[in-house]
Amino acid sequence: MKPLEQSTSRNRQYLAFRRAVLTSQARQIVGEPSTSGVVEFLRLPLQRLPQPETVKVLLDRCLRRSANRIYFVNAHTVVMSRKEPALEETLNRGDLLLPDGSGVLWSSRLLGKPIKFNLNGTDLIPALCKAGAPKGLSVYLLGAKPGVADDVAQSLTQTHPGLTIAGIQHGYFEEQDLEAVLDDIRQAKPHVVLVAMGVPLQEFWIDQHAKHLPGITLIGVGGLFDFLAQRVVRAPYPVRRLGLEWCWRLMMEPSRLGHRYTVGIVAFIYIVLQDSLLAFKRKQNIATQQ
Repeated sequence: MKPLEQSTSRNRQYLAFRRAVLTSQARQIVGEPSTSGVVEFLRLPLQRLPQPETVKVLLDRCLRRSANRIYFVNAHTVVMSRKEPALEETLNRGDLLLPDGSGVLWSSRLLGKPIKFNLNGTDLIPALCKAGAPKGLSVYLLGAKPGVADDVAQSLTQTHPGLTIAGIQHGYFEEQDLEAVLDDIRQAKPHVVLVAMGVPLQEFWIDQHAKHLPGITLIGVGGLFDFLAQRVVRAPYPVRRLGLEWCWRLMMEPSRLGHRYTVGIVAFIYIVLQDSLLAFKRKQNIATQQ
């Protein structure tokens, strides 16, 4: 076997192992039937549990201090992971990858591996805070511009009485302040750190520093703080229900998101079609060999 083929085979074996482990863990926690668990989506192992069960999984891991690295995967994340192989490797080292956005849902159906539940962070994190508040969940807010996390802390504690905000740190600190930030997190001893630095910076940050924060779950939440602090208006529910929240965001922030939701969407569709074609060819080859 050639070196490239050996590497590809090892990668497939690793993904299969990861799917088996993650599915087993999820079922142990929530008693989920065999139809749920993890599915390989564009080379990434995504959870496909419903939101209530996913919240149970997250909360259990946070309270048990099992130190998980958790990432949300949307169309933009997939495109970035193909541009930067290091990001794809980082995501595959994560402990839970959660499907985010209508693009992931419709493309999963096209690929024959349907994911039914949109586990976006804008809905999931508030649900986690709501479930965790009565159980003493403590949260550290890391990221966004100065002042934004302060507003998020106020919003979360007002909405979810009992929730503890263990600490706050904006995302524009200098490199020489990194150790001080890590020390502050360790001393605060939160159950979970919400890292709002955007893709791929937050994924790289979590992957690099998780080992320095034992017993703490780290979740990359992208632009969540701007929504929770009401710096950005979220799409109305009917728009979200139709899977058109991306259109709303493009209208609200055309200069920042224009490239992502035009060129980026085309790139994502190309990746989906390319992988779909490769999967079809593999099936044909298997059928021919039989």
